[in-house]
Amino acid sequence: MDILTHTLSGVAVGTVASSFDNSGFTQKLKIILLSGIAGALPDLDAISLWSGFDSTLGTLFNLSTSGRDIYSAKFWYSHHAFLHSAVAGLLITGVLGVLFMLLGSSPKSGKKKSRLSILSKERFTLTAFFFGFLMHLIEDMPTPASTWGGVNLLWPSNTYIGGFGYIWWWNNYDIFLIVVSVIIANILLMAIGGFLDFNIKRLTVMVFTLGFILAVYQIKTRGFDFAYKGRTVKYQEYETKSKEIQKEILGEKLYTLMESFDNKLRIYF
Repeated sequence: MDILTHTLSGVAVGTVASSFDNSGFTQKLKIILLSGIAGALPDLDAISLWSGFDSTLGTLFNLSTSGRDIYSAKFWYSHHAFLHSAVAGLLITGVLGVLFMLLGSSPKSGKKKSRLSILSKERFTLTAFFFGFLMHLIEDMPTPASTWGGVNLLWPSNTYIGGFGYIWWWNNYDIFLIVVSVIIANILLMAIGGFLDFNIKRLTVMVFTLGFILAVYQIKTRGFDFAYKGRTVKYQEYETKSKEIQKEILGEKLYTLMESFDNKLRIYF
């Protein structure tokens, strides 16, 4: 799936987690922003496609394989490998927790107690970060197997999960709009929560759950099989079909608007 939807899915996770935190606007904003970063983070392993990869990182680590070959291979540092695993999510979340402790510890009350209190304060931030990261992996599973066969969710196991081909790599505008709707709805709920007497936490969870179920329904009812293994000569055909499906789902006007937005971006969307 595209990096924009991945990032915003992390943001959507953050809107739920931030509704559980009572520390104020700045803390809620931090939760949302960090979970958005987590949603994009797994695709850092696509850096091997960078034109300068071979002359910089490739040389530094004495890699005998070109960046482009690394990208589609099954090395632990290839795309959809280690960085697309739950272990990576846990490790990076742990590193973030350590950074919070180091940067926020106060010697006044003793380091041990202070650091524990910091972790307690940041528990919703860390939870949102991990699940924002995990959401990226889940969203990649319905895409085609290609050369990977899914994502290496259970690394260091060699098993790759997903690659179902329910959706195409890009232009899943309907999923994008569902994610944006969840974000807007949850932000509005939090904004008016201080003025009305209702359970914001329960409502944000319900909105996210409804959005997730609707997205799964959309993914499962495309009515076309995008699945392929290795490489395919039908790449352009599949991409065209994906856009045709979007036009059927969204209607002419909304599809035209989304396509115009897509064409203005410099990233795959």
